[in-house]
Amino acid sequence: MKKYLLLLILIFSSNLMFSLDINYFKNIKHIEYLYVNSPEGLRIRNKPTLSGSKIGILYDRMKVKIISIGEETTIDGIKSNWIQILLPIETIKSNENVYGWIFGGYLTEKLEPFSTKNWTDYDLQRYLCRFPWVTGTRSYYQFDQDNSYKMGLLESGAGGNGKYIVSIKDKTITIKASYGDEEYESEVKTEIYKISNIEEDKITLTIDDSEFTLRPALTHDYFYGPLTNEKFKPGTFELPSYNALMFSFSSNLIKNIEAKNFIKNCTPNFIKMGIFIDDEEYLKDFNSYWYK
Repeated sequence: MKKYLLLLILIFSSNLMFSLDINYFKNIKHIEYLYVNSPEGLRIRNKPTLSGSKIGILYDRMKVKIISIGEETTIDGIKSNWIQILLPIETIKSNENVYGWIFGGYLTEKLEPFSTKNWTDYDLQRYLCRFPWVTGTRSYYQFDQDNSYKMGLLESGAGGNGKYIVSIKDKTITIKASYGDEEYESEVKTEIYKISNIEEDKITLTIDDSEFTLRPALTHDYFYGPLTNEKFKPGTFELPSYNALMFSFSSNLIKNIEAKNFIKNCTPNFIKMGIFIDDEEYLKDFNSYWYK
């Protein structure tokens, strides 16, 4: 118990060391992006006060586009500012800029290297829940915070539903689910996936001596294809996959999509969403839109 409490204190102290206080926001003139520095996630509110309604949550290490700096406040012993950010998915859904407020004390201007050191089971679960995953050409996987699990074959009625638990100590994901289609459903099966490797944008699993890698669902044309549409209207099934656009690895992920003229075709939608892509032509259009 003492070791667990000490770990919590160390994690909290580490966050304080890298948090952005009022002096940071006073001294810097222009901020374009910052990163979430909170393993527990960060609440988005509709106004800059703790009494504001919670309208969303950001995952640790997400990249956020800064709109304005709000009033100073003290939360969890940290004196910092309320920060107004652009909400990319809500913006593209409504076809107009949608904003929210977060506490600046849990932001950082530079991410530490990704690491699973000191992870708990809850950290592994949050990692899996950030967005849905795909493997191969058709298989789709979604892990939710309530421990529910879905697997499906894209553009097919076949799939499975059930529950999952994780163990960072044993490096396993245990799934209990039934599988089938519109006409058949199997009995509940238990499958134990061994975790071979975890990186920020992919996780490699092994079952029955077969190894495969889960990657963000956004890497599949079923999910990235609609982004090329001038009138992009994501459905509820596709929406969670676009969370991947809010992480630092999204620029490389986007640039590695091999669809012809993908970035050019998606530029209007990506710009509206405030998504950063390390591409010279794209950034010219981006800066022209946001800094007229």
